[in-house]
Amino acid sequence: MPFYERAHGLAIEAGDRLTQSYVVRHFGFAEMAAGQLDDARQHFEESVRLRREIGLRPGVAAGLLALADCAFQAAERPEEARKYIEEARSVAEECGAHGILRWILESEQEMA
Repeated sequence: MPFYERAHGLAIEAGDRLTQSYVVRHFGFAEMAAGQLDDARQHFEESVRLRREIGLRPGVAAGLLALADCAFQAAERPEEARKYIEEARSVAEECGAHGILRWILESEQEMA
């Protein structure tokens, strides 16, 4: 985590929103692994926001998939997970992100 925190600070200093989006996303994965799903969701939402701002459509799709996985792990939010999966699929199809579409299919199978 110290390396991610340093990378985050440097990305903010440099105004590098792409790197910020990746670092914040990894903060989300760390929080999700620790069972801190609300904190993870906030990090994933921030990553998606940054990616939308810079127009990184495949990254938006990947971020939405992370939000879906997070919502799925919070067992009380299956509808939210489906909403994120649908949006992730739509974005990935629009921008031709075939690798992310495969990840979406794998996630759907795990969630079924």
